[in-house]
Amino acid sequence: MSTYSVTGVGSRVSLTYYPMPPVEWGRSGGTVTALTEVAAGTTYTGASGVATTSDSNGTGLTVDTTASSGPVTAIAVNAGGDGYRLGELITVTGGTADATYKVTGLSYTN
Repeated sequence: MSTYSVTGVGSRVSLTYYPMPPVEWGRSGGTVTALTEVAAGTTYTGASGVATTSDSNGTGLTVDTTASSGPVTAIAVNAGGDGYRLGELITVTGGTADATYKVTGLSYTN
């Protein structure tokens, strides 16, 4: 295994650091098509068109949840919103503990 030293960097922060994965050039984000569960939450009742919040810039995503006075057992995208990035965390409120999902699929329209 080779070892390489980096010179000329010092303690400066890279200007190419992205807190979220980059999307295609010229695009600010996309419409959500798929979500993966991070935390199921508790004491939910299934509902359609549930509003969500994002940890970044995405807005307008609503979901349909399946639950019966317990954790969310299934989730489906109702309206995909816009401006989302892969890996963005989505929160669904309404139970005694929030359900959290990660964006794993996006769609772009021109």
